[in-house]
Amino acid sequence: MAEAISVSSEQAVEELLLGYASGALPEAVSVLVATQLALRPDLRRTVAEFEDIGGLLLDEIEPVPLTASALDAALAEISANNDAPAEDAAGLIGSDLETEEIVPQPLRGYLCGPLGSLGWRKRGPGIEECRIPVNDDRFEMSLIRLKPGRAVPDHGHEGAELTLVLDGAFSDASGRYGRGDLAVNGEDDQHAPTADPELGCICVAITGGPLKFSNPLVRFFDRLTRG
Repeated sequence: MAEAISVSSEQAVEELLLGYASGALPEAVSVLVATQLALRPDLRRTVAEFEDIGGLLLDEIEPVPLTASALDAALAEISANNDAPAEDAAGLIGSDLETEEIVPQPLRGYLCGPLGSLGWRKRGPGIEECRIPVNDDRFEMSLIRLKPGRAVPDHGHEGAELTLVLDGAFSDASGRYGRGDLAVNGEDDQHAPTADPELGCICVAITGGPLKFSNPLVRFFDRLTRG
C-alpha cells in the first residue's frame, strides 16, 4: 500500500474502478486496472460493490422490446469473434517463472514473451523501457524497469500518466508505491520517481501524451531514444 497519496489521486483511482465496473474504460486503461485488481483483493471487493449497485440500477430501467433481427445480429457478432484469429499471448509464446510471478494476467497476455527476452530499450542510466502494443492511438503503454536507487528525471505530463507497480517500489513527492499500488498523475503534476534503493522497480505505465522533462539535455536524449 502507498504510504502517502493525494486525495485527488485517491478519487482518481476510485473513478477508474467505477469505470472498470461499468465497462466504460478504453482498452489500455482497462488492462491496467484489471492487472491491479489481480494484485489487490481489497480493490476487487470495491469493484464488486460497484457492480452490485449497477445491477440494482438496471433492475429499475424499463425493459425495451427487442427487434426481430436483434438475435440474428447478436449471433452473427459471436460467430465473427469466434472466427477471428487469436492474438499472440505470453502463455502461448512461452513464459517463465519470473514473468508469471511478477506480471499477472491480463497484462501478461499482452507481452510477446518472458521479461528477460523482451525488447528493452535503454532510456537513461539504469532505466529501461519496453513498449506494449495496444489498439488505441490515444495511449501508450510501456513496461518500465528501474535499477535500485535510479530515478526517472524530473518531468511533467502532456496528458494523464497511470503507473502501476508490478515489482519492487518507487517513491516521489506524493509517497511510496509498492506492488499493486497505482500512481495517478495529471498535466499539473511534476515529479521524479525514484526506485527503491534495494528492490528496484518494475512497473507498467500508461501515458496520454509525451513526458515534459525539465532538463533540456534530458529532453534531447528522450527524443533520440524514443521509438
